[in-house]
Amino acid sequence: MQPSGEGLSSRDWRQRLGVSRDLGTGFAAPGGEFTRALFEWSLLPGGRFLHALLHGRRVVELGAGMMPYGYAFAAHAGAKNFVAVEPFYADRQEISQAYYVEETLNPDLRIPRKVESRDMLAYLQDEPDDLLTILACGIEDCILPGPDYKKKVEGEIERTLQEDAFFLSSHSDLKPQGLINIELVFKRPSHPNLMDRLRLHGKKSAFEKWQDIIPAW
Repeated sequence: MQPSGEGLSSRDWRQRLGVSRDLGTGFAAPGGEFTRALFEWSLLPGGRFLHALLHGRRVVELGAGMMPYGYAFAAHAGAKNFVAVEPFYADRQEISQAYYVEETLNPDLRIPRKVESRDMLAYLQDEPDDLLTILACGIEDCILPGPDYKKKVEGEIERTLQEDAFFLSSHSDLKPQGLINIELVFKRPSHPNLMDRLRLHGKKSAFEKWQDIIPAW
């Protein structure tokens, strides 16, 4: 499901949104704020346990949008590498990542990175079994093509998730049925009056391995 058509190169996200709706391939939501909140929380004592869950892992963010916070999260956690999967804003994602690396990130924290201008289902279908740690922020039902598509993506998440790794889902409606999940809530660091939610999805073996550091488990 590779989107094409005039308007997807526009700098105006609203025009890209309209084109994506016409194509019927999901909606081009620019995203960023939920991933930013999760990244910023991971830098605070209450959320720092998340770094252990990403450390040394291959991290893939589904529907990464325009902003570099998924890469920032993975880099600060010491992930092995990072892939941003984004069919509508891959160009803007690459620009924002490159700027973040050059202007903000400590060179010692840099990790290999890649932007995939692909649909999330097509991307996951090309990945082998039991390999990934997966991140999805703001992937709600309203931006997905439909329930059949959603079910297929959930199945691919379960298949590609590493045995002792997690699918981190913040404000996302993706919910693989074969995985255990717990929900955590936290105050958004940039707006403490707002509460954000995070679901950790994983196999029993993952929760057993990390039970000592995961709050309320």
